[in-house]
Amino acid sequence: MQRPPSRLLVGVGNILRGDDGIGVHVAHAVASRRLPADVEVYDAGCMGLEAAVYLKDRRLVVVVDSIDAGAEPGEIFRLSPEQLRPYLQTGVSLHDFHLLDAIEETRMLGRAPGRVVVFAVQIADVSPGMRLSGAVAPKLESVVRLTLRELGISLTDQTTDDLASQTCSFGAGGAEVLPWE
Repeated sequence: MQRPPSRLLVGVGNILRGDDGIGVHVAHAVASRRLPADVEVYDAGCMGLEAAVYLKDRRLVVVVDSIDAGAEPGEIFRLSPEQLRPYLQTGVSLHDFHLLDAIEETRMLGRAPGRVVVFAVQIADVSPGMRLSGAVAPKLESVVRLTLRELGISLTDQTTDDLASQTCSFGAGGAEVLPWE
């Protein structure tokens, strides 16, 4: 049996609900680029526990999703699954994607991903519609770049100096808040 590519991007969300679709938009933007053979992009949409099938046996999984953490709309968070847990337990998840349950299922099978990183973008508007809000749309390219960097993919349209000039801080609960314009 052939092993899956070692790096996986999972875009989560409902593109019919405005900002909730940010993860899917990022997945499509990344998939449109030339990617190394060991990188796979998965549009999970609103998939739930069955996502475990796609997570297992990966060296790195990067998830992009929306969040309602009461932060400034468009704010980007970099979270570990453990840091994400309080947000899910307080009901700020916008859909029924149970990332932590899917990861736990892979652990029980002895096939957990080596590392999981979640980029979550604070929503502004999840009313019906396929467009990202004015607060979230301008962050799309930043999230794409962060995702590519996390996956270890060269950013041909941005220099290392540009990346180094962008700063980050740590928000509540140790989540890394990435306030890029």
